[in-house]
Amino acid sequence: MSWYSLSFWKPSLHLGADFLKYEGRRWIPVQTCSFFTELEKRRRVEDAYKSALSELKKKSHYGGPDYEEGPNSLINEDEFFDAVEAALDRQDKIEEQVGDTFQAVTAGPLHLTSDCLSQVEDVVQNHMTYSLQDMGGDANWQLVVEEGEMKVYRREVEENGIVLDPLKATHAVKGVTGHELCHYFWDTDVRNDWETTIENFNVVETLSDNAVIVYQTHKRVWPASQRDVLYLSAIRKILATNENDPDTWLVCNFSVDHDNAQPTNRCIRAKINVAMICQTLVSPPEGNKEISRDNVLCKITYVANVNPGGWAPASVLRAVAKREYPKFLKRFTGYVQEKTSGKPILF
Repeated sequence: MSWYSLSFWKPSLHLGADFLKYEGRRWIPVQTCSFFTELEKRRRVEDAYKSALSELKKKSHYGGPDYEEGPNSLINEDEFFDAVEAALDRQDKIEEQVGDTFQAVTAGPLHLTSDCLSQVEDVVQNHMTYSLQDMGGDANWQLVVEEGEMKVYRREVEENGIVLDPLKATHAVKGVTGHELCHYFWDTDVRNDWETTIENFNVVETLSDNAVIVYQTHKRVWPASQRDVLYLSAIRKILATNENDPDTWLVCNFSVDHDNAQPTNRCIRAKINVAMICQTLVSPPEGNKEISRDNVLCKITYVANVNPGGWAPASVLRAVAKREYPKFLKRFTGYVQEKTSGKPILF
């Protein structure tokens, strides 16, 4: 059946309106009414063990907790940065060799309190109002990474010596829709398929079929202290307010408090306000051909406001963010493209 015969899909531009251009084609907004052998396993585990042993030896070289993150740390910024970068490199190699193993637990009743609902709607509205604004001409935002269609901006902000830099990334990905990208970003059942920084996570409470409270701990990157985060995660579809704009799919993750996930001395509790905002464009196929994934393009806006807490040097935090955010976006979007390839398009 041709997609044109489905009543819920329609081009959203008037006939005389300008089309968006991408790779020389016209695009219009869319609105919608491995398994390993035992030998191979053993080799990879041995490699991971050697990497872990090497890291332990490096830790002992610095001589204990005085050379880790803290208010009286004896390690200087250059040594801190070199150690973090080396640990991240080793972590990348271990992930390639062994893969990630951590637990995901779900629990809790189905209810969405009025306070939570109000919080979600306020956060969504703020992102729709401010996060989609163009960066052009704003001197406060610095372009720190540009790779093909992906651009990452940063605005330097410090408060009481803690780096609070807001980051914003824009990207355009072919072959997937905003609904599909947000689905995989929000769905905790597939989190361990693409997220490589988490040690473990727990769904503390399920508030509704599109909102959950999640507690997660992130892998420690020595000499930095380990971080954890507790946040409400909600997925929403925002209908376009005029015919020239696409519908918007959005996932927002923002920090909350919960009696069942109190801060501990083992981790520094980070605070976050993150959003994945996606809009789908379609390049109409010739004649009466069905719409294929070659005709679909997703515009992504990813914003992250993170207060990491602790005492990590500002230069190190900024260097790590510049390295890790583009890597995350490429890894995640590539994962969604792979998962949706050959499947019906979810608008």
